[in-house]
Amino acid sequence: MIGRRAALAGLIGWPAGARAQDTQTTLRDLARRATIYLFPVYEMYRARWRATVDETNPQRQRLNRFRHMPTLADSRTRDVTTPNADTLYSSAWLDLSLEPLFLTVPPVGDLYYSYAFIDLFTDNFLIVSHRARGNGLATHMIVGPKWNGDAPGDVTLVRAPTNSVWLLGRILVDGPDELDRVRILQSRVLLETPDMRNERRILETGELMRFRTQAPPEPVADWPAAHPGDPFDLFDVGLRALGESPLPERDRPLFEALATLKLKPGRKFDQRSFSDIERHAIRAGIEQGHADIRAAAGRGRTVDGWTYGERHLGNFGDDYLYRAATALTALGALMPGEAVYVSCAVDADRQPLSGTRSYTLTFPADRLPPARAFWSLSAYEVTPEGRAFFVDNAIGRYSLGDRTPGLVRDGDGSLTLYIQRQSPQGERAANWLPAPAGPMRLVLRAYQPDDAMVDGRYRVPPVRRNSSP
Repeated sequence: MIGRRAALAGLIGWPAGARAQDTQTTLRDLARRATIYLFPVYEMYRARWRATVDETNPQRQRLNRFRHMPTLADSRTRDVTTPNADTLYSSAWLDLSLEPLFLTVPPVGDLYYSYAFIDLFTDNFLIVSHRARGNGLATHMIVGPKWNGDAPGDVTLVRAPTNSVWLLGRILVDGPDELDRVRILQSRVLLETPDMRNERRILETGELMRFRTQAPPEPVADWPAAHPGDPFDLFDVGLRALGESPLPERDRPLFEALATLKLKPGRKFDQRSFSDIERHAIRAGIEQGHADIRAAAGRGRTVDGWTYGERHLGNFGDDYLYRAATALTALGALMPGEAVYVSCAVDADRQPLSGTRSYTLTFPADRLPPARAFWSLSAYEVTPEGRAFFVDNAIGRYSLGDRTPGLVRDGDGSLTLYIQRQSPQGERAANWLPAPAGPMRLVLRAYQPDDAMVDGRYRVPPVRRNSSP
């Protein structure tokens, strides 16, 4: 156990033992580390509460049911940071504490699709996709960590690490004329409770599956909205959310190390057990933890201004800082085998990207992003806390890529994209990616990437700033 604790310590700067002589310093440091650990859980709770509980949300959805987004993400999409504008999303928040759920994905032709199951800690523990399952019928039975029983012979049993799960589906829209078709494909994907599946199968085949079931209430229905302005809200909400599921065995040494903070899954953080001076130290540690998360945003190998994500993106293990930074900037990101995300916040001269300038990105004729499904480039405005969203623009364009109609090649076959606030003149307008007014982040996505994209042998060309704004 001591060796395991020391290994965990090294991954995020954890001390092997409590050597600090000053109590305030110790509390501040422990609070910083607790913030890094709990932040992804807090972000998952915020997204779930907004989706299933918030009565002011006009698109509020039921627990254990899909909400299919009928339009592509645009400047109005603000629920989750860094959305893509290439696929229609389907989202469901699952509670697996009482009964299993069945996901059935029918054939969708040659279109790219994926359905990612994301646990409370933001790990992708299952992806049902075109890559993994091809174009055949796929049915999975998803059960909670303490569920006992066997799956029917015609489905695949998958045990979720946590009772709270986010199911995020994506289906490619190959062009504006394909929207209606993709909406139909969305509606044919089935997310069923045992009772729902029984009823359908009885109608279809007369077969009865024997499950005792009941409709689950939303466990967080009586929880308050998250209040990020209150530094201790992170501890209160994070600990309460952890109480819904078994704590991963890998994280038990971590909570032993945090014993001085009296953090216990399922219980409210007890501020009153600390003096005013101690609470001040804890608040300072929480603030430092958030600063560390912001500083780690975009962590990875950076070449020519482009940052390539780590190989364990989407399945973070005990790399808590990387997990937290991803929750801030790309909540719900897929694993590299399914999609590769390469981000850029500086130009070729290492100057921060800004919509006050204009830029070009030129792909040589034989060096387009290697993706078997599709690739795209998107531009986002960056908020002060580090999140990224689309901004409104005159032509309603939020990405360019291999499916964009009318792109104009240069004389040598290369492809130059123009990234700026105002439209370029002449035929260059066909290759225009509108930019925000201020701080900007570019994200290149490659779905079903080739090995060269996954292992980093493919390099995205640098973004070059034009001499005039």
